[in-house]
Amino acid sequence: MRKVKELGRRTFLMSVGKGSFALLSEMTFGFGRRGLAFALGGSGLATAACQPLQLLPTESAAPQEAAPEEAALLYHQVFMDFVSSYVLVRGSEIAIVDTGLPGNTAKFDEVIQSSGLGWDDVNHVILTHHHGDHVGGLAEILGAATASTVYAGEADIPQIISPQPIQSVWDGDEVFGMQVIGTPGHTPGHISVYDPAGSLVIAGDAMVNGQDGLEGASPRFTADMGMAGESIKKLATLSFETLLVGHGAPIETGASAAVAEVAATLE
Repeated sequence: MRKVKELGRRTFLMSVGKGSFALLSEMTFGFGRRGLAFALGGSGLATAACQPLQLLPTESAAPQEAAPEEAALLYHQVFMDFVSSYVLVRGSEIAIVDTGLPGNTAKFDEVIQSSGLGWDDVNHVILTHHHGDHVGGLAEILGAATASTVYAGEADIPQIISPQPIQSVWDGDEVFGMQVIGTPGHTPGHISVYDPAGSLVIAGDAMVNGQDGLEGASPRFTADMGMAGESIKKLATLSFETLLVGHGAPIETGASAAVAEVAATLE
């Protein structure tokens, strides 16, 4: 314990006379007892006593707001005779994948209105490939969704008649929070889109879910079957639950396993 030297009255008065400073403060001792503390010193004591009080930073007790999560992706199938397009809703924004056959804008409108949104919320139109049953309604859709950007694989763009420029996309690009997967073969510029968070792939005509189950692209309408097979193998490397195709019913559970089975037959 540090020793405290007692000062006599004469010593105290001599120190004060030499320019010493005295500091008096109230203190609280154990059991709530209060008393006075007295300090005697030179100019150093005065300088220290006049310093502004420095408050150490403390951790805020207020809870921090969590980063907003990306809204879940919801899909709606728009069926037109023998082909399907898809309306994708994420929060207050919409993307349409393939526009299908002409004369079906009312079907799209019904789906969009049922989602509580409108055509002004349609900001993206994604075309999987150039065949007429997938792009035939493009002009009508763009007439309603005037704020939309149109996307397609570059090799297919020259074959698509569009009232506005089409933005080319490549394997690995991102549109509407989804990954573009290059799946050429059915057509040279065929693309699919993949939403990892929603565990969903839209494969256009890269695959068909027919009466005999899931299978590869139709040989009758496919430009390069060898390349189309490689695209199926590529899709089989992804993990997803739901597969949406242009022809046939959606597969909503175990879809990547089903694609892997088809890919295994192509070895």
